[in-house]
Amino acid sequence: MNNNKYQERKEKCNEMLNNGVQPVKDGFNDYWIPSQTDKSKKYKVTINKGWYSCECPDNSKSHNLCKHILLLKTYFAIKFKAQEVKQNVRISYPCPFCDSSSIVRDGTRKTTMGLKQRWKCNGCEKRFVNEPITNIKGNMDAVTIAMDLYMRGVSYRGIRDHLKQFLGLKVNPSTIMRWIHDYMDKIRSYTEQLHPEVGETWHADEQMVNVKGKHKWVWNCMDANTRFLLSNRFSNSRTTKDARELFQKAKLTAGSKATKVITDGAFAYDKAVSKEFKTYANPKPHERYVSIRQKTGNNNLIERYHGSFRQRDKTMRAFKTPEGAGKYAEDFRTFYNFIRSHEGLEGKTPAQAGKLEVKPEWKELLISSVRQQPNSNTRK
Repeated sequence: MNNNKYQERKEKCNEMLNNGVQPVKDGFNDYWIPSQTDKSKKYKVTINKGWYSCECPDNSKSHNLCKHILLLKTYFAIKFKAQEVKQNVRISYPCPFCDSSSIVRDGTRKTTMGLKQRWKCNGCEKRFVNEPITNIKGNMDAVTIAMDLYMRGVSYRGIRDHLKQFLGLKVNPSTIMRWIHDYMDKIRSYTEQLHPEVGETWHADEQMVNVKGKHKWVWNCMDANTRFLLSNRFSNSRTTKDARELFQKAKLTAGSKATKVITDGAFAYDKAVSKEFKTYANPKPHERYVSIRQKTGNNNLIERYHGSFRQRDKTMRAFKTPEGAGKYAEDFRTFYNFIRSHEGLEGKTPAQAGKLEVKPEWKELLISSVRQQPNSNTRK
C-alpha cells in the first residue's frame, strides 16, 4: 500500500472515530464496525493470532490495510492510553509496609514503561512504588493485556507483537509465558476463596484433550443456574475415583451439594454421584443423558463450555505435558467464571450471576490477588 492510499484510509478512519463510530465486540476476537457509506452494513474484523482481517472488499479481495482495521487498532491505542492516564491519576494505596495513609510523593523512578511515581511513608519512612506489581519489564497493563489475549487464543509470539505495536514494549515470548503463569496462579488462589450462590442442579462431563499425541481427560462440573464452573480436573483415566474428586471439589466451591446431577452415559458417574450426593431424602440424585434419542433432559450447558474451551485448545494443537494441560484447564476456568460475559446471563459473568461482587476486569482481579501478599512485589 502506498503512502497516499494509507493516509487516505487513515483520514477516513479518524473521520469515523470523530463521528462516534465504535467497534462492537462479538464473541472472542470478532468486532463489528459500521460501513462509512452505507449505514445498513457492518463489516466484521477478526483478530487471529495477532493478525487482523476484515470482511470488506478492500481487505478481503485486495488485502489492503482497510479503514476498518485501522479504526480498530486506533480504538485500542486510544483505550490503552486512557487507561494509562487513569493509572497515573489513581489515588495511592496505603503504605504496603505499615498500612499508614500518611504518604507523600518522593520523586520518580525510570523504567522501560516510562517514569513511575515513587512514594514515601511518614510513618515507617520506607519508600515504594504505587503499583500492584513491580520488578518486571512492564506494568500491570502489559500483564493483563497478555493474560487476556492468551486466554482468547493468541500465541505468545502474537502477544509479543501486540505489546510492541500498542505499548512500545519489547519482551521475549518466554517472559510473557512467565507473566501469565505467575499471575494467573495468584489470581486463581484468590478466586478459589470465593463461593458463589448456586442452584441445586449441576451438570458434569469430561472432555478429551491431546497431550503429546495421547488422549487424556479434563473433567468439568457446572452449576445450571449461574453457569459457574464449580470444578475441573485433569486425569489420565475415566474412573469413579476421578469423578468423585471432581464432585468433592465442586461441593467445596459451592459450600453445598446439588439435589440433581446431570451427566452423560459414562459409567464412572453412577457410583460417584451416588456416593457424593445420595441421601435418604434424595435417593435418586443422578440424571443420565444417554443419547440424542432420549426425549427428556440434555447436557447442553456444559457441552457449550467445551466448545468455548476448544476454541482456545485447537490453536495449541496439543499440550506438551499433563501438568501444562491441567494448569491451562484451571486458568481457563478462572477466565470463564470471572472475565467472559455470557449472552444467556444477560451479559453477566457466571461470578456476577452467582452474586459475587467482583468486577469482570483482569486489573481488579490482579490487584485483589496481589494485595493478599502486599510486600511480595514492593521495591524500595
